[in-house]
Amino acid sequence: MNELEKPCKIYIHKLELPASKRIQFEKIIRAQTPQSTNDLALTSQARNEMIIVIEKSSAESSIVACEKYLTYLYGLILSVEDNSSLRLNEQLTFSWSSAFNKNSFHTGYSLRFELVMTLVTFGICHYNRVCEINNETSEVNFDDNAKLMVNHLKIASGIFEFISQVEISKWMNPPEDRPIECFSNFSIALSSLCMSLANLVSVLKAMKQGTSHLVVSKVACEAWHKAELSKNQFKDLPGGHFKKLSKSFRAYIATYISILYSITMVELSKNSKDEQKYSDALGYMSLMIPYSKLKKSSDQILQSALDVIMNNLTHEFNSLNKENELIYFTKKTEEKALVKPQAKAFLTSTVYSPPLPAFTSFS
Repeated sequence: MNELEKPCKIYIHKLELPASKRIQFEKIIRAQTPQSTNDLALTSQARNEMIIVIEKSSAESSIVACEKYLTYLYGLILSVEDNSSLRLNEQLTFSWSSAFNKNSFHTGYSLRFELVMTLVTFGICHYNRVCEINNETSEVNFDDNAKLMVNHLKIASGIFEFISQVEISKWMNPPEDRPIECFSNFSIALSSLCMSLANLVSVLKAMKQGTSHLVVSKVACEAWHKAELSKNQFKDLPGGHFKKLSKSFRAYIATYISILYSITMVELSKNSKDEQKYSDALGYMSLMIPYSKLKKSSDQILQSALDVIMNNLTHEFNSLNKENELIYFTKKTEEKALVKPQAKAFLTSTVYSPPLPAFTSFS
């Protein structure tokens, strides 16, 4: 009999990135000095480089490009906002598409719009970097990669929190016609999803290290609750925006929640078995969602991760029920009589601090 492959990859859906159109700030904003002209030209260059990189390059390269542009963007904001002497040759406009509809561009006239979309892109790049690392993860490099993935997920979560709590709250009179990424609930939902995934990485690591099933169940429960929270936050997007999310992403969220719920129940079952509470063990195990009820993904990488995780859970389910038939001969405890799962948070988001601006004024 072939040995069951242990899970070392998390179940994570890669996100598309928003797209934008190029701008030449030095042609729009009238500079008073050669230095200001140079600052504006460098800002345009950094932005246009970012647009190219996020479209064609890896998440790792995209993170660097976003970081570079953000230093110039914050400089631009400091120099432009509340600048009564500012003169424009034409109206400053920014065009961005949603990651979920790249065929339609939204036009904004506010630097806040530009900043929010850039920060969302930056956060998604960190999230997608986790996808890249996850794809390269094996039993051999799991420990090192797990640290990297958790770090990127915590950073991404902090960026999305910052967008919602700081930048969107500063945005006065945002237009109704704006990308889904510009709604506060979108960033809140992604922040929750990132922390859920970070906890899932911790669950796999704890399993590998032989951590007690009770502790693993609490971390898995935290991941499950964060995923549920993320789904509800997406659903609370105004104006039916939830349905503008791709079907594949919505299906992913539903399946992901089922996985986390099942892991939680299986770990509680194994803990009950360790405590020789066999009826409780059967009760928790019976709550696991059968693999046959989960929707398969057309993404082969995603499906492969799902196969490994659910095959392991199914193996635990079958093993316990077989043991009961041969050894315990007991009935399961009904769900209402079982102790409710308890969540335990060990991880927190990394607080995002804006970079030092590349310049501070047009002087």
